[in-house]
Amino acid sequence: MRINAIRNFNYKNVTDIQANVSTNNKNNTQAQSRTANFYKISFTGINNITPQFEYNYTEKELQDRLSPSKYTKIELLSPTSEAYRGLQQGDKEALNHLIKAADLFDNVYKRLDNIHNLEFENALYMDIAKGNKQAILTKKLYDGQKGIIGKTTGGQTVKLAKNIKELPGKGFFPEDLGEEEFHQILIKMIKEGKTEEVSKILNQRSVIFRDADELRAIDYTEFFKKEFLQAADELELAAKTSTNPDFNEYLLLQAQALRKNDPELDCLADKKWATLQDTPLEFTLGRECYSDKMTPTVVKNPELRALLEKYKIPVYAKDNVGVRVGIVNTEGTKYLLMIKKFLPYMAANMPFNNEYKQKISAGNSKQTMVDAHIVYATGQNGAYRGGISIASNLPNADKLAIQTGGGFRNVYNKELRSAKYASGVEKKLNLILDKSQHKYFSPEALHDFTILHENIHSLGPKEGLEMLGIYKNTIEECKADMGALTMLEALKKKGFYTPKRQKEMITSLVTAYAPLGKDLNDAHRTRNIMQQNYFIEHGGIKVNKNGKMKINFEKITECAQNMLEDIIRIQLSKNEKMAAAYINKYAVWTKELELVANNLRKADTRLNSYLSAPIAKAILRK
Repeated sequence: MRINAIRNFNYKNVTDIQANVSTNNKNNTQAQSRTANFYKISFTGINNITPQFEYNYTEKELQDRLSPSKYTKIELLSPTSEAYRGLQQGDKEALNHLIKAADLFDNVYKRLDNIHNLEFENALYMDIAKGNKQAILTKKLYDGQKGIIGKTTGGQTVKLAKNIKELPGKGFFPEDLGEEEFHQILIKMIKEGKTEEVSKILNQRSVIFRDADELRAIDYTEFFKKEFLQAADELELAAKTSTNPDFNEYLLLQAQALRKNDPELDCLADKKWATLQDTPLEFTLGRECYSDKMTPTVVKNPELRALLEKYKIPVYAKDNVGVRVGIVNTEGTKYLLMIKKFLPYMAANMPFNNEYKQKISAGNSKQTMVDAHIVYATGQNGAYRGGISIASNLPNADKLAIQTGGGFRNVYNKELRSAKYASGVEKKLNLILDKSQHKYFSPEALHDFTILHENIHSLGPKEGLEMLGIYKNTIEECKADMGALTMLEALKKKGFYTPKRQKEMITSLVTAYAPLGKDLNDAHRTRNIMQQNYFIEHGGIKVNKNGKMKINFEKITECAQNMLEDIIRIQLSKNEKMAAAYINKYAVWTKELELVANNLRKADTRLNSYLSAPIAKAILRK
């Protein structure tokens, strides 16, 4: 079965396949098949190369999951919108090319997410062509979550095919590579002097294959050469018609970075992107390391960790990719920038700020912010897996641009955040929040909190966080939330927020991110569970026997300040065991959380959502 063949796919297979392709060996069907699946090069005349998958859900189950109340649409910007109609013609033409570039990253994401995603997609198309109703319905869920395996809003796994596993190494590593073997191979390679290859294996942008009893890394620019080169072409075409010179300069730098395996080119593109402020269009090529749970495990092995430190080999979890294309919302952006002048003040109010190097200070506020109408979202940014990101702060601290003095850029996604509370708010509040505090809920206040959260990512310790291993991202997300609540108090004292707005922001956070279920496989969901438990334990929130919460506003602010200090101490320690102990203490599913979650599930029957992008759809059809 092809699935078994792929599990042990190795480095020499890759080089052999490339040789077969270059010599146009049309008789080697197996080689062409593997190349089609791994490099997505199209071959004609190949039949019966897609494996058979057994669908996990019956037609009846699929119909239930796809009912309007359980599978909801998130509508991105309309072609009739003022934002789109108001673009200059040159920017409209550029937008077309940016959409085409973004579309190319969907398959990149899917391949990095799970080695079987693209094969499964091919199988779906083949069955759909035969009129298979089960395949037609399965494809709808697949398109929403962009993969075989996803999750519901409550954190339950959604697996569209049987006998497919979600592994810590996702699609970055061979399926049959376990954690212990991974560590032992790296130890062996380092001891044999192969430190350069180990560095490639442990960097952010390589796909790993077996090579006999060792491992080999292939850079994304090589592995996804077809997609990256085509995307670079589209970015260069966009730069020819876009009306903004700064934006055009960024597009050309990003195109160069896609064409060549050179971290310096990525650095130049990231640095330029982080300076963009007054542009009509937005193109976010997100590279974030939340998916890879294999690479960070290396710090758990004492012998391997010592060798990595001895030979100064950095450890970076692998990036998955996602793209957002948008039109900048000028009024929304003006609102965002009101916070910028307070960033140095916020940095000075971070705990233990004299014990680490601040990236933001009175003379150095390298931070840009834009609000964007979202036209298209692909890859990780377009995959609805229990939720979808409504904002980002990039580049991450592991990127060379940040390490060499570059700045950060926040992008807020108007259509995605608007969908978060499109309906049913009052029903949720009635079931989970004390009636006296309903008046403090506000979607606008939740946006205000998100603004603070994203800006806190730019503050605090940034060096050596990889040593926290698999706990790094959960700790960082917790820092951003607790930092936001702490700075909310500081900014209230400055007169920037009113006492009422503070209560609205706190209330909106507590109710919006009350956990729907136990999900400890995601950094964001784990931090939600931790925070709610911390607030309950320390008196910031009380949950009655009916599962309704009541917030103690003064106490919850005190809780946030204390928890932020704990988090910063963990980041400064660079101690993986310390991080694990803290998370394990608070990331537990309690009876209070279940009472609230049970009420939430009554109020919200939604399991999944999907994005509808009418502008992109029209352009990609041409």
